[in-house]
Amino acid sequence: MQITYDNKRKDITFCTMLFEMSNKNLSSLKSTDRKFEKFYLPYLKQLLETFNRVALWCDKKTADYIKEHGLDKKVFMRVMDFSELPHMPERDQWLQLLHGMKGNVGYLLKHKTPEQWIDYMMIINAKPAVMEWAATENKFNTEYFMWLDAGSFNPQYANFWNNWTGSVLSKPKDRVRITIAPTLGKSRPKFVPRFIYDIYRKTQSPIPNATRETLIKQNLTDIAMINADYDVPACSVIMQEHMVHKFYNAFERTRLILKRHNLVSTEQAVFQAMMKFDTEQLFELSYIHGYDGVYAAVAKKDPDHILE
Repeated sequence: MQITYDNKRKDITFCTMLFEMSNKNLSSLKSTDRKFEKFYLPYLKQLLETFNRVALWCDKKTADYIKEHGLDKKVFMRVMDFSELPHMPERDQWLQLLHGMKGNVGYLLKHKTPEQWIDYMMIINAKPAVMEWAATENKFNTEYFMWLDAGSFNPQYANFWNNWTGSVLSKPKDRVRITIAPTLGKSRPKFVPRFIYDIYRKTQSPIPNATRETLIKQNLTDIAMINADYDVPACSVIMQEHMVHKFYNAFERTRLILKRHNLVSTEQAVFQAMMKFDTEQLFELSYIHGYDGVYAAVAKKDPDHILE
């Protein structure tokens, strides 16, 4: 799969990360065969060849691969051990909480064990921390920072790039632009625990219009997972430099709220909770159909909706 980008523009740092886990084959978690050497390393290489300004967290094996292919001049790397990921001190506690949630959380643990998920969750919940580091260092002196998953050049994800123009034509001002995929009112359990709604009712009054309209569409029966009317792909987000710190702090604040209520989540679930806790002056949304055009949605048009 060939993706183009106009590298004459020097206003965006693309952020990503790649670590080898003890479970090298993520096919036990994902529907595709995601082996580290045969899947992630080659697609990361293609990503680095396409985008000149990339900020990357990675392990030594990844860094050595990048240097072997002469790409280390195009990437700003923080080389670290997997054990140095920011939430690793909480790993055992997360694992215990996941075991307590197993009987109540459908999507995350329906067919898998907490042990199968835990290290992957350490990685995906570090996305905002990677962006925070990239913006703080700002190695390439750019105004914007955009997340791209390390495996996003996988041909099976070609629809993610639908309508991509080869550049980033439209960028947010003073907001975090993120994609969401409405489920068109279908009642199906998603990533947001019922407890989030209960917490929200206790902490927010009155409920903002955008959030109220969302909640009205949800089936608020007493189940462990509320039926959210949107997904947050979480593989693409773009914001100005001065918004990155706000985004990171809001993420960590929301994650800790969930943790205090004995919940640990994928980053997608935390993003959804953030939309309920930190809507004002933070997010603008770009709607997509399914996961079609995830990257183009944040790169080529103005937002469909601003949360306030």
